[in-house]
Amino acid sequence: MTTTLISDITVAFLLIATIGYVAVLNRRLGVLREDRAKLEELIKGLNIASSNAQAGIAGLRQATEEVGRDLEKELAAGRSLRDDLHYLIERGGSTADRLEGTIRARREEAPRVAEMPAPRASAGGKVAQLHAAPDTQAQDRPSQISRAERELLRALGGRR
Repeated sequence: MTTTLISDITVAFLLIATIGYVAVLNRRLGVLREDRAKLEELIKGLNIASSNAQAGIAGLRQATEEVGRDLEKELAAGRSLRDDLHYLIERGGSTADRLEGTIRARREEAPRVAEMPAPRASAGGKVAQLHAAPDTQAQDRPSQISRAERELLRALGGRR
């Protein structure tokens, strides 16, 4: 009986140890179950956030496409304006060069008219009158040329 008693005591002791171990495992499993529920909630939240992010990305793509189209239209208009401005600048430059050449030519003419010799008295008063008329015009012209020249210089000064 001693062997049966020792084996009963050993079995009882092992049963007590097993019950203790099962109690600890049960607590741990309870914590895992609670954590599992929290983990499932976290996963659901991540899925919702992922869906929202995908919807946001789609919205951003659409917005960037619209902005890209608008920007392309603005660029096309800007290119057109740039080409027009280049053309106008070229035309304005050539026009300014022609005006400058005309002013130089008139400026060179004015001293020549002033240096012309006095008319001879052989034809009488008519030759003197004919020669006096251009001289009067030459005297009037320098004030006009200088005004035009000033305007041209202002325009050229703004261009440079």
